[in-house]
Amino acid sequence: MRKLIESTHVSLGGEIGSPHEWAFPYLNEEHLDYATRLLFAAEALLLGRVTYEGLSAAYPTMTSADSGAPDQFIDRMNSIPKYVASTTLRETTWNATIIEGDVAPFVSDLKKQPGGNIIKYGNGPLDATLMEHGLIDEFHLLLTPVAVGRGQHLFESIDTAPALKLADMTRFGNDVLVLVYVPT
Repeated sequence: MRKLIESTHVSLGGEIGSPHEWAFPYLNEEHLDYATRLLFAAEALLLGRVTYEGLSAAYPTMTSADSGAPDQFIDRMNSIPKYVASTTLRETTWNATIIEGDVAPFVSDLKKQPGGNIIKYGNGPLDATLMEHGLIDEFHLLLTPVAVGRGQHLFESIDTAPALKLADMTRFGNDVLVLVYVPT
């Protein structure tokens, strides 16, 4: 069975909605190595509408010269199949498919297919459904040492969540912590 892994940048204040404003100075070689391993172990991306719109606007024209990411990472992001949970989008580009109908059964079936992991970037309303149905296998929280309190917060769309257990922790040289939690 494939794992569904959520990977989210989070500030010390719990903010997740604007990592482009505070996380970029912390995206170094260690982060790139981590992100590359995670992406290349996956065979699909699961995205909410907001994350899809942001990534699909950036990646198709991105180059290694303007982003610092190697071409192989950009190529993988552009080519990997993407599944978008949205009730408002009517069409997609960027090798993406809109999930029709209920998200939970779709994701459950997707996890049962053979292949590599499924990566979900970001944290938002989609998580409420995924967590309610026990579909997220790992949370990779990239805790960035900046105190941002305003904005969208981690798990703000969740009323009640299952208990999580710390399964792994990696500390980058710039004090970013990758905290890997699994549901207990």
